[in-house]
Amino acid sequence: MKSALEIAMEKTAGGQEGGALTDEQKSAIGELEKEYQAKIAEQEIMVESKIKALAAQAAGPEFNEAVQVMRQQLVEERNRLESKKAKNIQAIRDGK
Repeated sequence: MKSALEIAMEKTAGGQEGGALTDEQKSAIGELEKEYQAKIAEQEIMVESKIKALAAQAAGPEFNEAVQVMRQQLVEERNRLESKKAKNIQAIRDGK
């Protein structure tokens, strides 16, 4: 099974100018992958913690609506982090 890094590198390899990545670039991209994975996991843990706390206080439609809002915010934050990660990876590929 391929890692997310390998899949991302394959997807962008076709349009990549300047040849293969250096070991330094591969290492930097790997570190970025780990960093953003940790940030996303942290966000997921925070949301699940908030949901558990809310479950102890609320019930019914209010609870369901609040959970939906929190999960939507999590999706938006995950998308923001993925976008930022992609920009940072591209900057490494471009040598910036």
